[in-house]
Amino acid sequence: MINWNKHLNFSSAKNNKLLFWFAGASFFMALFIKFTAEVFEDDKILKIDNSILTFIGSHLRYPFFNGIAVDITAMGSPTVITIVSITAISALIFAKDRLGAIYLFLTVSGATILMAVLKFFIARPRPQIITHLVEVQGLSYPSGHSLIATATYLAIALLVCRYIKSIKKIVLLLLLTMLLISLIALSRLYLGVHYPSDVMSGIFFGISWVLLLTAIFKMRVSNKNF
Repeated sequence: MINWNKHLNFSSAKNNKLLFWFAGASFFMALFIKFTAEVFEDDKILKIDNSILTFIGSHLRYPFFNGIAVDITAMGSPTVITIVSITAISALIFAKDRLGAIYLFLTVSGATILMAVLKFFIARPRPQIITHLVEVQGLSYPSGHSLIATATYLAIALLVCRYIKSIKKIVLLLLLTMLLISLIALSRLYLGVHYPSDVMSGIFFGISWVLLLTAIFKMRVSNKNF
């Protein structure tokens, strides 16, 4: 049983930090829900999506960038995410950080399952506004590359942050992580296989999922290093 009196004691510095994590998770989930509602209830979002893809197809595509976009988008592919996750989990186990390994496993596997469920129920077809530069299958909303890449790389960054004492280095690491996630998301637009709203929703949901699991682990785990 959870002692809720202990966890709801907001005079505790630890509980205030927990509130921060839960509030962050709730904020990004609210963004995802609001954004999803707007996408399917307001034609303006679709018009903006189409105009952005049209602009990319007409003004930003060059043969030189095609291969770069494919390489960047591969950073969010199931194969690379699996390799990165297994490597990171193995490193955590080798470092005797069992809780970190469990946290990362649940983050990646949970994000994958939730992404598949969301795609199934929302069932948005992929855009056909510009030519697809890669072959893709499946549905469009939310972007699986964006959602799972966000969950995986952000979770790994948060795990690494536990071993960094400098606030400046932590901020730099998180900024670089978000840059990588943004590049993966933008590559999906460049390749023509997702709407902008697909990748935005994937990022929102991915961040929310990571923050929620982080809050749960910090609440339930007595290990002060988590």
